[in-house]
Amino acid sequence: LFSYAMIALNQLALVAMPTYSTYGSQHYMVMENGTDVVKPCDNRSPPGECQLTQLASIITRFTIHANLYGAVVTYLLSAFVGAYVIGFVVAAVRRKRSFLEKAVGDRDAEDDPLLNL
Repeated sequence: LFSYAMIALNQLALVAMPTYSTYGSQHYMVMENGTDVVKPCDNRSPPGECQLTQLASIITRFTIHANLYGAVVTYLLSAFVGAYVIGFVVAAVRRKRSFLEKAVGDRDAEDDPLLNL
């Protein structure tokens, strides 16, 4: 069960921050106008200049060999993010009850015999 949770967290990291999860903090040099320019690695970097992180290579290999897994994880992550956003909106919009309202509850003044004296 723990290994499935770790796979899910790694997949979430790959979706949430794809460039950093895939290449880390790697950079490569390119000659532009006679000067060396340092650029961060991304999917458009020249072949052989950047190396995938272990996380990206494991998840990519596993997703390629198990196509259904990749589709299921993508839809489940979308559902998780959607549920999180809906929960955040509901929590932000819903009115909070004060401490006094929680303590007294929904009792009316006429229900209390001490107030009817």
